[in-house]
Amino acid sequence: MKAVIPFSFAGVEISKDGEGRISLTDLWKASGNDRFSNPNAWLRQDATQTLIDTAAGILNTSSERIIKSKKGKGGGTFAHKQIALAYAKYLSPELHLTVNQVFLERIEEEKNPDLIIDRGIRTYKKHGKSDNWIAERLNGKVARLAFCASLAAHGVKGIGFRDCTNAILTPMYGGGAQLVREKKNLPVKANTREHMTETELAAIRFTELLAADNIEKKGLQGNKECEYECYNTARLVAKTIIQSRNAA
Repeated sequence: MKAVIPFSFAGVEISKDGEGRISLTDLWKASGNDRFSNPNAWLRQDATQTLIDTAAGILNTSSERIIKSKKGKGGGTFAHKQIALAYAKYLSPELHLTVNQVFLERIEEEKNPDLIIDRGIRTYKKHGKSDNWIAERLNGKVARLAFCASLAAHGVKGIGFRDCTNAILTPMYGGGAQLVREKKNLPVKANTREHMTETELAAIRFTELLAADNIEKKGLQGNKECEYECYNTARLVAKTIIQSRNAA
C-alpha cells in the first residue's frame, strides 16, 4: 500500500511504498508525463545503472532493494530517496529543488519533532481549520494512540482494532466508519476524523479515553470483550450528548 509523503508537485501527490521508497512514477507524472523521460527509459541509461550500483554498495544492500517495480493498483516504480532525488534532478530543476527541500525539512524534523507539529498546524490552517479545531484534532491523535496501545495491551489483535473503532462510532452515527463516510459524502478511504466537527472530535476523544480506562479497570481481554466495552461506553456518551442537545 502506498503512503503519501506530505507534499505534492504540479497537483500530483508524491508517494512512497511500505519500505520508504519514493515513487518515481509519481515524480514523472508531476513533471508532465514526457514518454522519453519515464522511469523505465531513465533506468536503462548506463549512468543510472552506475548510480544504482554505487548506492547499493554504499548502503550495503542489493540493487533490488534500491529499485522496485509493482504492478496493479497503487503500483509503479519505487526507489531509494537518493535515487529519487537524482531522477527529480533529471526531470526538471524545479522538481529537483522541491524534492530536495522536502528531504531537508524531514531531516530537520527528525532532529526537532516540534517542526512536524508546526507543519501540521500550517497545513490545517491552509485548509481553513480554526485554532480550536486543530488543537482538538492533535489532542485526539494522542488519545487515539493511547487507545490503540491499551487495546493491544489487552489482547486485541487484527480486525479487533477496526471493530473497536466501529463500536465507538456506532452509537453516535448509527454505524461504523463506512457509514460515517456515506453520511458526510466522503470517498471510500477518507479519514473520517479529518472531516468531523470540533465537537465530534472531542466526543470521540473522550469516549476512547473512557473506554480504555474501563477496559483497564475491568481487566478485559481479547477482541470481543474490548469491543463490547467500547460500544457500551460510546452508548452512554452518545446518550448524554443527545440529552444535552434536547435540553438546549
